[in-house]
Amino acid sequence: MIKFLLGFFSFGWLKGLDFLPPLLLRIFLAPLLWVSGSKKLGLFAGSDIVAYNPMTWFDSAGYQAGVEALSTTPMPLPEIMNGVIGGVEVAAAFLLAIGLAVRWISLPLLVLMGFAVLLALGGDDILTAGKNMLMTHGYTDATVDQLTLAVMYFIMILSLFFMGAGRFLSIDWFLYRKLQRSIDATVTPPSYKNDPFNLDATTDNNKI
Repeated sequence: MIKFLLGFFSFGWLKGLDFLPPLLLRIFLAPLLWVSGSKKLGLFAGSDIVAYNPMTWFDSAGYQAGVEALSTTPMPLPEIMNGVIGGVEVAAAFLLAIGLAVRWISLPLLVLMGFAVLLALGGDDILTAGKNMLMTHGYTDATVDQLTLAVMYFIMILSLFFMGAGRFLSIDWFLYRKLQRSIDATVTPPSYKNDPFNLDATTDNNKI
């Protein structure tokens, strides 16, 4: 009975599916970052795009629009920052899609999302804006509430940072297993360690 209750409350039977939350977050965020970064860089936005001709991938009008958008914010060197932010977003989209260096790329994304939160405040006091968001949370239209969107994306990326790329369907996980096995091959007996991609924290003896 005790074992049944333990499994009932811990949902241990779902342990094999713990790769789904980080995978879904990666799949959800990758297209958003790809589109946002591509717009800033002017990629794939031209009217006469030829797939095998990279010279047609760049749209100067789209790039200039991104520069002008950043120039209206208190940011130094908007042209350079537009390229940097767009590059980070495009790189992040690719890395999230394949599950490579997910925790590392989450760090600059958290910085960008933090900056987006500050921009969404629109000059309002952060305490007042936070209070208003909490008071209206659930009653606002998320498609127009930029502060809510920025905070939502920040929370998702922060969650992904702590969870990692997830097991099975990420390059990070395969590299970790390969490196860990190389280390264990030199140690007698093997020094098994907890899998950092395992979301189940109810046991201390997880083996790879």
